[in-house]
Amino acid sequence: MSGGPLSGLLDLARRARLYPAVILHGGSVAARRDAALALARTLLCAREAAAERPCGDCPHCRRVVWPEEKSDAFHPDFAVLARDLKTATSAEATRAFLRVAHSSPFEARGQVFVVGEADTLSGEAGDALLKLLEEPGAGAPRHFLLLAPSRLDLPETLRSRSLAVFLGSAESAPEELLAETSRGLVGSLARWRSGGSGGLFLLDAAARLAALPGFEDPRADAPWSAAAEAVRRAALGGELPAELRRPLFALAEDLLAAPALRLRGIPPERILEGLLARHLAGRPES
Repeated sequence: MSGGPLSGLLDLARRARLYPAVILHGGSVAARRDAALALARTLLCAREAAAERPCGDCPHCRRVVWPEEKSDAFHPDFAVLARDLKTATSAEATRAFLRVAHSSPFEARGQVFVVGEADTLSGEAGDALLKLLEEPGAGAPRHFLLLAPSRLDLPETLRSRSLAVFLGSAESAPEELLAETSRGLVGSLARWRSGGSGGLFLLDAAARLAALPGFEDPRADAPWSAAAEAVRRAALGGELPAELRRPLFALAEDLLAAPALRLRGIPPERILEGLLARHLAGRPES
């Protein structure tokens, strides 16, 4: 992953000009992790020629891996902080993670610390990280990579001390999946309109939307955008009664605003069921 918005960042890393704290935001979870790994390997690579970093073959490059990967590789100068609570990254876990940053590198020319879900840092955890960012390094370079769906998910104090790099929009649902979801939605709504099962087929319609990928990430906008697009296509397809077009458009609009409800801890299935019921359940069935 060396093209696009990351290429300039890798060049700064090769020339030892990279800002100590970098926010990698946008893109998918996998894209942010890949970017962090590419930067870490560039910063820690053993090659003397800067243009050859990351080489991918030296002991440093080979041992920089994401903790969840099925690998026994370990690098003492590369650390990842993962969320330790259901909805937050605790201050206790953050302090333990940052303790290593007070020591000199064990093997490499510097150290790299990655906060995998910086948007989940508790207030106390964010303060602990901020305090370290404000302290001068011990001599050897140390870098902090903060990963988040949006830089705006981080406190302004952290943003002001970091270089934010947008990795692009998250990948949308594949075209064939959108088309399939829209067709299934039309079928569920048509059966609901025919009567006989109460709101059962509205629940089925909600389940079809909930099956789109990405809803497991409470911060993700992409699955809601995909759901809105599937609803819009169902409204425009001509297979449903014309009187449903307006409420379906209103439903699509509300789906685009639904991530705010998701952040309150409401499961996506309940949000989808509630929005479908709000816009459709009171309408007469034929």
